[in-house]
Amino acid sequence: MQAIIFANRTGDELAPLDQYYCPALLPIGNKSAIEYTLEDIASSGITKVKLIISSQAQEIEQRLGDGKRWGLDIEYFLSKPQEKTTSVLGRLSISSDDQILIVRGDIFRSPCITDFINFSKQFSNGFVQAKMANQNAAMMLLPAALPYLDGIDWPLTQPSDNTSVVTLVLHGLCNRLDSFQAYMQVNVDLANNRIPFLSPIERPVMSANPEQDFYVGAKANTGDLTLQNAWGIIGENSWVSPNVKMKNTIIIGNNSLIDNNSTLENCLILPHTYVGEGLEVNNSILCQKLLISLDNGGVIEIDDQALIGPSEHQVPIKSTKTHLSTRFIVFMLLIASLPLWPLSACYTLIYSLLSRVPTKLLNHEVINDNLGKELTTYSLNVPSRILSLLPHLFLVLTGQLDLFGAPAQVRFAAEQDKQRRGVFGPIQLLLGNDAPEEERLLLTLEFDNNHHRTKYITLLWDAFNMPVRSFIQT
Repeated sequence: MQAIIFANRTGDELAPLDQYYCPALLPIGNKSAIEYTLEDIASSGITKVKLIISSQAQEIEQRLGDGKRWGLDIEYFLSKPQEKTTSVLGRLSISSDDQILIVRGDIFRSPCITDFINFSKQFSNGFVQAKMANQNAAMMLLPAALPYLDGIDWPLTQPSDNTSVVTLVLHGLCNRLDSFQAYMQVNVDLANNRIPFLSPIERPVMSANPEQDFYVGAKANTGDLTLQNAWGIIGENSWVSPNVKMKNTIIIGNNSLIDNNSTLENCLILPHTYVGEGLEVNNSILCQKLLISLDNGGVIEIDDQALIGPSEHQVPIKSTKTHLSTRFIVFMLLIASLPLWPLSACYTLIYSLLSRVPTKLLNHEVINDNLGKELTTYSLNVPSRILSLLPHLFLVLTGQLDLFGAPAQVRFAAEQDKQRRGVFGPIQLLLGNDAPEEERLLLTLEFDNNHHRTKYITLLWDAFNMPVRSFIQT
C-alpha cells in the first residue's frame, strides 16, 4: 500500500502568518504539522508516499528530504494551490484497483492511521469515512473512496453520515489549523500532554508547578525553571534570560531569544524570534516581526528590532556579482545578436504596414533590479520572447540583473518575492503577460524543483521554438 498526502493548502485563514509558514510547515511543539502525519503513516507500515505540494514547495522538500528518516520514500508532485483532489489524481500514475491511503497532511490529528486502515480493510467494497473529535479526519482509502473524493478537498466539509457508508469514530484530537486560536490550542494541548499517544520531543524539566513540566530542547539556555510558575516547551538553541518571568503555558520555538526582564504569559513564540528587553506579552503568538493577539485576532507588524523581530539577521540581497566568464559570454551574445536588431526593426515595420496597425519598434518597460531600484529599459517588438529580451542583457553586464532569475517587472517585485531578478526565466520566456497568477506560480514551482543540469538549456530551446510551434498550430 502507498499513501498520497495532500499538503497544498495556502493558509489564507492565517494571514499574515502565511507569509512565514504554509499550514503543512506550521510548528507544533517544534515539529512541523506534516511531520506528525509522516510519523503516523510510517508507523502503519506504509513506505511509499506521494506528497502533493504547492506553496512553499521548496521549503517543504528541504525540510522533509527523501523521507528516509521515517523509513519512507517520498515522491513530490506539484499542484495548483488547493487544487481539487480529482484533478490531482488524474495526473498521477495510479491504478484504480490499488488500495491507496489518501490523507491531508496540512491539518493535525492524533496518531490514528493504523486503526483507520485496519478497520477499512474489513469493508473492502465499502467506503469508510473517518471522524475524529466530531470532525472530518481527512482520510480515505481507495478504490472505495473514489466517489467521495470531495471530502478531502479544502476547506473540509463535515462527514455526510450517509447510510450507504460506514463511519469510523476515532479517538483523539483533530485540529484544522484554520485560525489563530486553533493553532495556539494544538500547541497548548501538546505542551500540557492532552494529545493521546503524543508527548513533546524535548527532555522534561521541573517547573514551580508540581503538576506541570517544561520540555527543553538541546543546547537551550533557560535559567532556573523551577522558579517559574509556568510550563510548556522551549526549543533547542533558544536563550531565555534568567530574569524573564513566565506564567501559564509558554511555547518557545527553536533558535529564539527572550531578552532581559521580559514577561510572558500564555504565549506561542515561533522559531527564530527575538523578544526585546522589558517587553510584556500576554495571550499572543509572536513570529519574527508579527505580534498576533489571541484576544481579538489583531495583528501588528513591528519594525522596531528592539521590541520583536528575527532572532538572527537575514541575509540581504546584495548587488549582483556576475562571474567574469558569464559577463564575457553575455558580451559575446550581444555582439553576435547585433545583426538581428535591424532585422527585428524591419519585421516590425512590415507587420505594421500589412496589419495597418501602428507598431512601436521598441517596447518601453519599467523593471526592478536586485536591490529594488526601478530601471527603465526596452525590449524588441518581435514574436520571439528570447530575442525581444536581448536589450536587457546590458543590465547583466552592468551587474543590475542576473542572467537567469525571476521576472524583473515592477508588478513582480512584491515583498514576499525573495528570488533574484534575472533576464531569462520560465515566466519571461514561456508565458504571456496576461497569464493568470496561478499559472505563473505553478510554472515557477515546477522550474525551481527541476534539478536537472540542463534545465536552462532546455528553457532557452523551448523559448526559441515557441514561435515555430505557434505558426504550425495556426
